[in-house]
Amino acid sequence: MRKISDDDLEALCAGFQRQWVALLSDTLAKHGVPDATAKAVCGDFSFDLSMLFDQGEIEHEGHTYRPFVAFTDDEEDATLIVEPDGPQFHEYAFGTTEEIYRKR
Repeated sequence: MRKISDDDLEALCAGFQRQWVALLSDTLAKHGVPDATAKAVCGDFSFDLSMLFDQGEIEHEGHTYRPFVAFTDDEEDATLIVEPDGPQFHEYAFGTTEEIYRKR
């Protein structure tokens, strides 16, 4: 089993968060939402989704589960990267949103 560094895990998580903010931003733009409103929605949604990944709990059939993000590479014998206590997405939610909107 291959061990991934904390820096690599953080980079994967950052890329994932940038992708979801960019997708939401593109969808809001497609529907004619003004940039200032869209940016606020992206920041709030990203923070809330981040909190779900960081601290959320889901009840199912009498059990409590916590969601987390995992990654896999595209190799034939794919490596599954699982770190339930990974980076705290919520700490970066508004900064990532700012980054996406600076580039637009």
